[in-house]
Amino acid sequence: MARFTISKIREVAEFLWWKGKITTSQKYLANKFNLTEGQIGELRRPPEYQKEVESLMLSQRSAEDFEKWLKNHDKEYGNMDGFAKRMGLDPKIIPGMVKNVRKAHADIATGKTEARESISDPSKNMNLNAEDTIGSGRNSVYLYYDQQKRDGAESEGENVWECKIGMTIQELHARIYQQIGTPPAERLKIGLHIKTDKHERIERIIHDILKVRGKHIQEAPGTEWFLTNPAEVKEIYEFIEKA
Repeated sequence: MARFTISKIREVAEFLWWKGKITTSQKYLANKFNLTEGQIGELRRPPEYQKEVESLMLSQRSAEDFEKWLKNHDKEYGNMDGFAKRMGLDPKIIPGMVKNVRKAHADIATGKTEARESISDPSKNMNLNAEDTIGSGRNSVYLYYDQQKRDGAESEGENVWECKIGMTIQELHARIYQQIGTPPAERLKIGLHIKTDKHERIERIIHDILKVRGKHIQEAPGTEWFLTNPAEVKEIYEFIEKA
């Protein structure tokens, strides 16, 4: 079995912890952390990985919030199986982990041990401001791109480059972090942020129009990459709003 450093185990655990309710495939994790799918499976089996997840369960929530978190899972899903699947853990060990965290909270309350320092949500530290924010509403349609891709296209005299166009009902930075993790802040740019309550309709029509124009990148991972630019997508959005 491969040997992994505690820092690597912790890095994977923290990444999955901040993924919210999103379950990530081993193939995705293997590509992200430069490991094989088999190594990802091995990394998440040893007791060290379980301890790192327990540490997050303990440090990221107070005793009161931890109990609320458990109740919410029970209310929404009936158990913690979804959390176990996202973290790559056997659901059968979750009750024991919960017991350990409760005991640790009790020890902290009685002064037997010290509270562990929490870590901040990486999506809050991305410091990415949208180049253009338009519309109004609680949800979002967004476009982001890699600055290197844009620079390369413009150096060849092109005014379109690879852009991701998606939608979310979450806080925008949190959604982007769930998709790609902490990006190189100097490279990833949010070119357009559309605030809207019609996010599903707006995204679908933008995608459809770009596909008709032959802009869809079929070989890209996922289905939301297009050869376009923020100005073109903004123009499409304004057309939709006037229609």
